[in-house]
Amino acid sequence: YLSALLTLEKNGLVPIDRSLTNREVLGRVPATHPVHAHLQPVVDTFDDVWYGIHEPDGQTYTAYLHAIDELESLAQRQVQEAQP
Repeated sequence: YLSALLTLEKNGLVPIDRSLTNREVLGRVPATHPVHAHLQPVVDTFDDVWYGIHEPDGQTYTAYLHAIDELESLAQRQVQEAQP
């Protein structure tokens, strides 16, 4: 998640503000932006695991890795498409 967050920050898709919670970062991405739909489940899973609500099983972990890869790929595509 932190790697994906850094990719999003580097590409100007989320604010660089260490005081923001994950939910606040998500809230700064417009709901209509393609990244939002991919970021929300990543934030949900991260917060559930980080705050001890759920421990991921193998299937959840594999799905999460895939979601992170998708998010990073989407972030990079968004920036490439925005360049002239």
